[in-house]
Amino acid sequence: MEVWCLRHGIYKFVVCNINDSIIISGRSTGEVNVQVILEELGGGGHMNMAGAKLECTIDEAVNLLKEAI
Repeated sequence: MEVWCLRHGIYKFVVCNINDSIIISGRSTGEVNVQVILEELGGGGHMNMAGAKLECTIDEAVNLLKEAI
């Protein structure tokens, strides 16, 4: 399993490859709305906790996430 993590003081995203799907999990202290960011990638959730599932490579997912942020 390949894992990539982006940490900032007020938010965190974890991107991992599970069973040939890319799973992104986002968490926030409330200052950043991770739901809005992950909705751009087809995901959803809540302001402080959201997720998305993508069918691409982990590198492509990381680039899409960086663009959404």
